[in-house]
Order: sequence, then structure tokens, then C-alpha cells
Amino acid sequence: MSKAHLPTPPDFLIKEFASFQPKDRQAIAIKVAKLERKVFPAIEHFNYDVELKKKNIGMVLAFKEDDTDTVVAYLVYQRMKRLVWLHKLCVLEQEREKGLGKRLIEFLRTQMEKGGCQIHLWVDSNRKPAMALYKSCGFQQIEYRPDYYGPGRAALKMELSIGE
Repeated sequence: MSKAHLPTPPDFLIKEFASFQPKDRQAIAIKVAKLERKVFPAIEHFNYDVELKKKNIGMVLAFKEDDTDTVVAYLVYQRMKRLVWLHKLCVLEQEREKGLGKRLIEFLRTQMEKGGCQIHLWVDSNRKPAMALYKSCGFQQIEYRPDYYGPGRAALKMELSIGE
């Protein structure tokens, strides 16, 4: 089975951004940026015009099978040899608790299994659902930084070793 089409929860399609035709990527990046503005504080927004042009940045997207024009979840990562940084994971509020976040992480994990590597991320300690998701996927906390995201907003560094 191709990496671009792993089994997903019913009614969802998960695809790697790079699997889209180059002419379609700009429209997808605009949709992701719009979704991000709804979900994350302004200080955490990415500049997708810049980030997605970097060779080591990847993105995994989820769509409803009956509406492949609407991005319902995405994951952004950066690959650096045997280390992958999971930078963003976003699921539309009305699509949460359907397994999409876990499927995006599993998709990334499957892509990175060859040769063994680690996936690292930072998560705001106040984002309990995100922390629960990462722990359920096997991530372990390896570091704690107080006030990382601002006063009173501590960060946890988590890692997942794969393919070893």
C-alpha cells in the first residue's frame, strides 16, 4: 500500500502534501493557513509560502472523503536525517475525537520507520488533549521548560523512537 493512502478512519482520506500536483499546492497551503488562523494564536502561525518550499519540510493532510476540497486536519514536520520535528498538528474542532490526530501521527511514523529515527515535539503543558494524544501514540516526556510559550505557559519536549 502506498504511503500516500494508508487506511484511515471511515470517511477520511490522508495524503502527503508532496503527493499533490505542484499547481494545486498553493491552494492547499492557503486552506491550511486559513484553518491555522482559526485554531492557533497569531504568534504560532507559520508562513506556509516560505516553510513549504523548504526541502526538509513536509505536511500530511486529512480530508473528508466526500469533500476533498476541505482540509479537516494537518500535521507539519521537519526532517533532519534521523530526527523529525513535529511542528504542528491541527484537527478541526468538529472532527476531534475521531482518531484523526492519531492517524496523522501514524502516517508520519510509517514514513519514517526505515533506518530508525526519532520524532520530537514541543507541546504546551496546558494543552491537555494534545498531551494525551501524544502519550497515546507512545511519546515520552524528556524535558520541561517553564514559560516557554509565555508567562505561565510551560512546554514539554516529547520524543518517540521508531524503526529501531
